[in-house]
Amino acid sequence: MSWLDRLRGGFSKTAERVADNLTGLTSRAALDTATLEDIEEALIASDLGPEASHRVREAIARQKFERLDERGLRSILAEEIERILAPVARPLEVWGFPRPHVILVIGVNGSGKTTTIGKLGHWLREQDYGVLLAAGDTFRAAAIDQLQIWGSASSLR
Repeated sequence: MSWLDRLRGGFSKTAERVADNLTGLTSRAALDTATLEDIEEALIASDLGPEASHRVREAIARQKFERLDERGLRSILAEEIERILAPVARPLEVWGFPRPHVILVIGVNGSGKTTTIGKLGHWLREQDYGVLLAAGDTFRAAAIDQLQIWGSASSLR
């Protein structure tokens, strides 16, 4: 399994949270303003963010659905997230020199930062880079232990 495949797997937790928050919103008789507001609130509660949540809501509203099933909602959500990320998506480029490189990872709680950092560190070690992982989470001391586990070669194979 490639690093990218493992990273995609890490996003499953967030996807499950979004799905849980959207459950039942598409089973209503009509797709009215109140339902659109509920969908937007559910996306914000899922840590999608206000701007992205509003963009998804507007994308749904533009399509003028009488009813929207869960599959249709997920499809619109995926398409809109892809549109949001497309302009900034780039492969990670690590050059041999000058060294050292610093990669800062930020995000909301529970979004997979620590797991991603550990996997990224392991991948860089496989590329023959020396890696130092530093936990900056002042609220979750267990992040240091988690980084040590994810960063070890044996746990990622």
